[in-house]
Amino acid sequence: MNFTCPCCSTPLVEKSTESSKELSCDSCQTKYPIIQGIPRFVASDLYTTNFSFEWKIHQKTQIDNDQRRYSTENFYLRFGSSPETFQGKRVLDVGIGTGRYADVALRAGAEVWGIDLSYAVEVAQRNLSHFPNLHLAQADVFHLPFPPESFDIIYSFGVLHHTPDPRKAFDGLIKLLKPNGLICITVYPDYGMYHTSQYLRKLTTRLPNTVLYTLTTCITLAFYYPYRYLGFRHGFLGRAMPISMSDSLKEAILDTYDCYSPKYQFTYGVHQVFEWFKENHLKDIEARPQPVTILGYK
Repeated sequence: MNFTCPCCSTPLVEKSTESSKELSCDSCQTKYPIIQGIPRFVASDLYTTNFSFEWKIHQKTQIDNDQRRYSTENFYLRFGSSPETFQGKRVLDVGIGTGRYADVALRAGAEVWGIDLSYAVEVAQRNLSHFPNLHLAQADVFHLPFPPESFDIIYSFGVLHHTPDPRKAFDGLIKLLKPNGLICITVYPDYGMYHTSQYLRKLTTRLPNTVLYTLTTCITLAFYYPYRYLGFRHGFLGRAMPISMSDSLKEAILDTYDCYSPKYQFTYGVHQVFEWFKENHLKDIEARPQPVTILGYK
């Protein structure tokens, strides 16, 4: 499957010179550079500079290895399925980040297209370069370079709520899904750190990335182990914690910064996202165990 022009939906043609490569649209004459082997459908990372920053620091924090299988467990828990579901399927990963979930789908035998607005696509390329069935692009979820009904499976975990209009982003993804195709998304719940942080975020989102990262790291280091020792990790107090109580300190540092840094961050109840699926006439809609995770079929 070739990329198509986000402006006019014409299939793009790769053209090369001695010094550069690009994808060119013969219809509207728009050109998209290929930089470091990745097509770029945007001129910059726009409102996601914080993610470009954090994923350069935490390039492998969430990637599974022999000692860690959390991303794999998360992936299949959210879908409620096994690797066989993904074998040979065309899959779109919306907001690929460093590639933690694309890694799972690729190992299951899927052909994966991964897009991200941030420069995290370059980290994903390094992490997943051993997979020949991976295709990356730096692109805007509101102007994706794919023809309608291109994918068997689409997922977006922890991404759409960081866009200016999460519902509009979701509606656009449905158009890319094949008939009977499966879509699964996770967004932040309307409780806990991501919800209560909305007041502090009025200040924290104005700080330079390096300053905020240093600040959130220091706060996490100060409170992480005392909170765990006192049993604040679970229950009401755990949900109200101002820092992440992830299983590892390194991931807690990442998650805490990730909470206070994005320009856009919306939270939802399960019923709200369930309605998105209903209003798009999806079928067999299911709320999965990790809030807020919903899946459905076109």
